[in-house]
Amino acid sequence: MYRLFYLLKQSTLVLLVVLLSCFVVLVGCVSWPSPEAPGPASTAPLLLDDVSIVDVETGQIHPHQAVWIDQGRISKIAASDAVVTDKNTTIRTELMADGRLKVHAAGRFLMPGLSDMHTHSLQLSPQLHHPLWIAAGVTAVRDLSGCMLQPDSFQACTADRKRWTQQLHAGRRTSPNYWLHSSYQLNGGPEVPASYPAFFKLQSAADAKALVEHYQAQGTDFIKVYEQLSLQQYQWLVVAADKADMALAGHQPWLVSFQQMLEAGQRSVEHGRVFIFECADAIKVYKQQPLSRSFQPEQWRELLQSQNPELCQQLMQHMALSNTWWSPTLLTLQLGAKAGDTAFRQDSRLKFVPYLLQLLWQGDADAMLKKAYDSKGLNVHAELLVLAQQQVKQAQQAGVKILAGTDTPDSFVFAGSGLHDELALYQQAGLTPLEVIQTATINPAVFSGMAAETGSVAVGKTADLLLLNHNPLLDLATMREPQAVVLAGHWYPQVVLQQLERFAEDQANSIRLNLHLLWDALMSAPVRQQFAD
Repeated sequence: MYRLFYLLKQSTLVLLVVLLSCFVVLVGCVSWPSPEAPGPASTAPLLLDDVSIVDVETGQIHPHQAVWIDQGRISKIAASDAVVTDKNTTIRTELMADGRLKVHAAGRFLMPGLSDMHTHSLQLSPQLHHPLWIAAGVTAVRDLSGCMLQPDSFQACTADRKRWTQQLHAGRRTSPNYWLHSSYQLNGGPEVPASYPAFFKLQSAADAKALVEHYQAQGTDFIKVYEQLSLQQYQWLVVAADKADMALAGHQPWLVSFQQMLEAGQRSVEHGRVFIFECADAIKVYKQQPLSRSFQPEQWRELLQSQNPELCQQLMQHMALSNTWWSPTLLTLQLGAKAGDTAFRQDSRLKFVPYLLQLLWQGDADAMLKKAYDSKGLNVHAELLVLAQQQVKQAQQAGVKILAGTDTPDSFVFAGSGLHDELALYQQAGLTPLEVIQTATINPAVFSGMAAETGSVAVGKTADLLLLNHNPLLDLATMREPQAVVLAGHWYPQVVLQQLERFAEDQANSIRLNLHLLWDALMSAPVRQQFAD
């Protein structure tokens, strides 16, 4: 997400020209109400008959079950009376005398909805991202964006996300569940607009206390930390957040050691470069220097060549015993690895991405391509991705707790389907299908303290579910195309999921929305601060 701000800065002149040329059109557009994504086909109580329940904790399949859903929760599970042996039988529905919608599933597989545990929502996410998340079976997200001050024209704030979730449960909006809410990323002070309260710059322990109290008043659950925080600033935040019963999550600050991060109880650390850095003997020299915005190919080569497997194993074992989880977001490494791949650069899913973001994504890929190859002509970023995959497997074996996340809408990370891309990378790394599925179902529920509420198919749990044609434990790809989604107990059959995709495509290609996105970015003080930084 930081790359998006950086590219916006590089494209400022182009953006301003576009803004001026479109201003007349924009003035006529900004006051129009935003279109709403298609809603569920039914909000009536449900009976999913003859389903095969996927137990994501044990890997067992429970065939021929009937699942009753009332008021957004699973109220009963029992053996089905209507068993269909022909798996090609079409799903059909009927309205029962008591008003319940009965779904004849013909033995199809029922599993909990998926969670993307690293996203960044925008004010326009209801048009751009929500439809695609639901169409891909992503029923919950952990958003690692936030607002210093509410409201913000560009970023979605805590109040926005809470409102969307409330409207979802009331049947008035198609949106994923937002389980946990983040602060704006804290990066040592340069990210703070001059007109904003001074405590955001974290110049003292008192500032940290005021900042945490400010976000607590917003209803935020955790403070997001970023690379450029000093060790002193980090320690101030640890104390202040602990007193307020809040957590830290996000990046490992450059000047904070891995052990210090674990001892501080940081709840999660993000991205696939964590162990690439920490497991390299050569990193000790770099950690004594100011953080470079971007490592060069020969520097990456040095880190690749100085990987210490024994050290890596020790670090992972320490992390496994800690309270810190890891969200690898391997897709953020995929850009450098595939920036020269024409098929990657022309992905058909670009139709779901606004023109402005497409421009920035392609510029990001061009920039990555220029610094991808070392002096021998080898793509170091391709090797970094392979190493990160190996480390995901090693971490899983060591007991590190893993959360699937994508960093949507980072460059060439597609909302919804991107989570399936991320899961495919885990499977390529050697995780079993069950282990892969757990990173996006029960693991997020446990991490969020909501395992009693969600994350598996059980009586009393929320009815956020996927209905699939095939057993995902044998074919993970079947999760890419749900036959239906149950979201907060509401019924989204495949025809509605297809409507959601068409809606997102229409919005991404709308001149009005693209102008709105541009306007929203330039009217946001934090985004303008990124221009100046």
